[in-house]
Amino acid sequence: MRRLAFVPMLALLCSATLARADAGEVAAGERLFATRCALCHVGFAPGTIMLGRRLGPERTLLAQRNDLSADYVRQVVRHGLLSMPPFTRVDLSDADLAQLSAYLTRPQPPAAAP
Repeated sequence: MRRLAFVPMLALLCSATLARADAGEVAAGERLFATRCALCHVGFAPGTIMLGRRLGPERTLLAQRNDLSADYVRQVVRHGLLSMPPFTRVDLSDADLAQLSAYLTRPQPPAAAP
């Protein structure tokens, strides 16, 4: 009987640990975005201009989007897309790319109604 009570407590402990790890990964990804991506993808910069032309103004700021998947982020970063150059594993490690994709795919708060 005691073993059965232990299983739900273990699951709860594991999920809390994973949530903290995810928050840490997102925070690390945010720092990477600020140092490696913001030059082109924040404000009135080449990346935001090109995204605005192709996808519309509501989808220009990557950090504010909620339609990106981790697989898509990894694909575009590794292979490039149109005017965005590819980033090799020398440029950005797989661990860094995982953190960056965790940041760009984090849950976003709902948009405020106009």
